Amino acid sequence: MNSIHQHIEHGLFADDTALWASSNTITNLKNRLQSSIDEIQNWCNAWKITIQPSKTEPLHFSLHPRKKYNNELEIETEGVTIKPVFSSSYLGIIFDHKLNWRS
Repeated sequence: MNSIHQHIEHGLFADDTALWASSNTITNLKNRLQSSIDEIQNWCNAWKITIQPSKTEPLHFSLHPRKKYNNELEIETEGVTIKPVFSSSYLGIIFDHKLNWRS
C-alpha cells in the first residue's frame, strides 16, 4: 500500500477502504485514482484478497455542482468499469455528490 500515488489519501477500517483525491482536471483525477486502484489490486492479488467491484463506488464532489463534465469519472477494477454514484456510505456516514447531507 506504500506505492499508492502521492496525491491520493486513503482510509482503512476493517474491510472498508476509501481513497480520495483532488485535482483541477477530471483526466488528472481519473489517472491518479486508476493508478492507485491498480496498485491496491496488485497488493490484494499478492495476498489472495478479492476486491468486490459491486461494492466499489466512485463519488465525485465538485466546487461547481451545476457544471456538467464531458468526461465522467469512470474507474476500472477486476476488469469491470465502475460508473460514479450520486451518494455513498462510508463507516455509517452517507455522502452525496453535492455535500448537502440530505441523504
